[in-house]
Amino acid sequence: MIREFLKTPSGLAGVAILVIFSLISIVVVFTFPLDYGTRYWSNPKYWEDYPKLVPPAWYNYFVPYRLPQHFVNDKTAPTEEVENIKRWLFEYEFDADKFPTGIVFKYVNLTYYKDIPLISLKVKRPDGRELVLIDYDEGIPPLRPGERSPYLRFIENPRTIFLSAEPQAIRKATAFAEELGVACTTSEVRDAALLPYIVFGNPISNKCVAESFRPLKGKYIFEVEMIGDSRDNIGLVRLVIQGAVYGAMGTDYLGRDLAQGLLFGFPVALFIGGVVALLATLIGLSLGILSGYMGGKVDEGIQRFADVMNNLPILPLLILFVFVLGRSIFNIIFVLVLFGWASTTIIVRSMVLSIKTSQFVEAAKLAGASIWWIMRKHILPPVLPYAFALMIFNVPGAILSEASLSFLGLGDPSIPTWGQILQQAFDNGALKNFAWWWILPPGFLIVLTAVGFVLVFFALEPIVNPRLKRQ
Repeated sequence: MIREFLKTPSGLAGVAILVIFSLISIVVVFTFPLDYGTRYWSNPKYWEDYPKLVPPAWYNYFVPYRLPQHFVNDKTAPTEEVENIKRWLFEYEFDADKFPTGIVFKYVNLTYYKDIPLISLKVKRPDGRELVLIDYDEGIPPLRPGERSPYLRFIENPRTIFLSAEPQAIRKATAFAEELGVACTTSEVRDAALLPYIVFGNPISNKCVAESFRPLKGKYIFEVEMIGDSRDNIGLVRLVIQGAVYGAMGTDYLGRDLAQGLLFGFPVALFIGGVVALLATLIGLSLGILSGYMGGKVDEGIQRFADVMNNLPILPLLILFVFVLGRSIFNIIFVLVLFGWASTTIIVRSMVLSIKTSQFVEAAKLAGASIWWIMRKHILPPVLPYAFALMIFNVPGAILSEASLSFLGLGDPSIPTWGQILQQAFDNGALKNFAWWWILPPGFLIVLTAVGFVLVFFALEPIVNPRLKRQ
């Protein structure tokens, strides 16, 4: 059976898709926290430093000009440390034809023991020039009456400095522009948001406008320096350079990295599809064998109930039950299993009717075998391979049903799924903004997963069904 299966192109293609998706799911399970949805994905504060609704980084290969990549980098320990001086170094490779829109400097959990430390920020450009943006941070609160060492600042809320609006940084940038030959005033630099142009550019005229600068490509080194007591420390330092492209799949309207959401959707989709298909097939297989072999009123009762369940409008009932029970992934699985077993029962029952009249079943009856022994030993084995194929075929239906519920806003809000990403895209104007990177990838993954299981089913069906095999 395995050799015959591997000879079919559809089987090989389906297995390749499912193996790749399974490996991705395993990696995600071991690298992502289980509470990723609530701790990160559904937490807007976590994504506040990421760009909003920008395309992926590889978009630069399809446009005539290169857009700047968004840069977010955290340092939890100093890069250099000499006595009472600590430095955090950030390297940013700038190779775009457009300028970043801003620079943000953040730090959190400042601890000092004596005087307020001096915290500065400067940047070394590829041409060798150095620009000091902040001499010392003026925003550190002074000591409070009765406060004792060590002194803690910015524990819950980080110290955030938007350099394009920071008076000290604007004054430094204005002076640096004059060194470059561009006569500017601080108000002009502030109102026209020229600081990124001065930091990342060289002038081509002496006018104080954005068009007077061209990008200076190369490696930029941002240096954060703290001078104070040797015990003074900063828990985390972050540098953000606001760009126009980000990551492998871009971002959504909250700045969430869509690549992370799509990756987390792999194990969720396979878990929902696998659990629903397995439970629904087991229930359908058991009832189908019982119905076909017992006959009489048992057969009549099971078949009529299966006919009713099989002919009910599934989607409206799914919506109703999930709305009543709650938007939980386990409630969704329960409802999908509740309405997913009937077709398997009907198919298996028809197979059992032909098997139970065979000679080996009659011989087992004459030998005094019990009903349950006959069903387990003689009815189940020939039915099991086809039931396995039906289970494979039921997986994409479960995945598509969950995606439909999520698209209608009834998915589990604590877990990012492909259907949920699609729903948020349509609700927040992705089509209007032509945010194709927000719509196409989740839709493509839903379809590709379903196609993978369908291809495996088409390859298995002739093998487990002798009638199709002869044809």
